[in-house]
Amino acid sequence: MNIDLTSWNKVREEKQKIVINAGFLCFGQNGYKKTSVQDIATAANISKASLFQYFGSKKDMYLFLYDFAGREIDRRVPVGMDDYFDCAEGYIQTMAIVSRDYPNLFEFLILQAQRRDFSEIEELLDVANDVCETNLDTIFAHVDWGRFRDGFDQETVMNLFNWITAGCMSQLSGTMSQEKVYEEMMRYLKLLKPAMYKPKYV
Repeated sequence: MNIDLTSWNKVREEKQKIVINAGFLCFGQNGYKKTSVQDIATAANISKASLFQYFGSKKDMYLFLYDFAGREIDRRVPVGMDDYFDCAEGYIQTMAIVSRDYPNLFEFLILQAQRRDFSEIEELLDVANDVCETNLDTIFAHVDWGRFRDGFDQETVMNLFNWITAGCMSQLSGTMSQEKVYEEMMRYLKLLKPAMYKPKYV
């Protein structure tokens, strides 16, 4: 991601948090195409000119927010565990913690789970792949993949995890609070562990 954040980095942290939450709120509710810079500026109680000064364009702000969300989770996630399910639960718990710090993040994550905006921004897929790779390298770096039964290779396991998290967000968010959605992700993981691990590791 090649965005000039010189002006943004000079903004005090408290104000940055307000602007980030405003971006998560507007993009999360309306998607990229229907959100205007003025919408975000109004939600953040700043001028539209200030937003352009910070990010240069609506597209760059969107890419920044996507990257920020992934790296904020990556920065806080527990590391060093060798049990896959402990790592996965730690990741979900970290998402919940970050969502409490940035209350509008959850709706933005739902948007990403549904991939609604990916066709709108050419660079988004590259940013998404980079963020996901960084997250996975951090979270699952020490996992003992030998604990899995035959047939559960690393790619299959990670696909299941991605489907659980994205599916719960996109399918359950309309009927459950975000806390309950995260709890459902954990419940599915607990159900999968005895089916996927060799008996001696359950």
